[in-house]
Amino acid sequence: MSNREAIVSGVHVNLTDALKAIVNGKVQKLFSHDGKIIHIEVKLEHTPNKSRENEFVAHGEIKIGGQNLNARAASGDLYKSIDMMVNKLDRQLTDKVKVEGDHRKNKQETSSPTYIPSTEAS
Repeated sequence: MSNREAIVSGVHVNLTDALKAIVNGKVQKLFSHDGKIIHIEVKLEHTPNKSRENEFVAHGEIKIGGQNLNARAASGDLYKSIDMMVNKLDRQLTDKVKVEGDHRKNKQETSSPTYIPSTEAS
């Protein structure tokens, strides 16, 4: 397993070393899926509201060859938002790796040999 780190930033959130370590620990499983990941960016955001619902938002983006993968999760708990965002990115990355593997490895082959008539004149 690689020991690469995600880029973690915060909007109206005090980013402690412990919070960065938690985020990096959770995204390590994403790095293990595909070695072509360039980097992962995580943005944590706090938007105070009266109802305390969806107050914390976690945005994640995986920079990878081809189309980038993005996920967003919001809840009343920052750690729950991080977990939901990582799970969404995990599903997207798993699907992407599976589709790329299918395209490369599973070439369509004909199930029965095809008869090709001879073009030589007799």
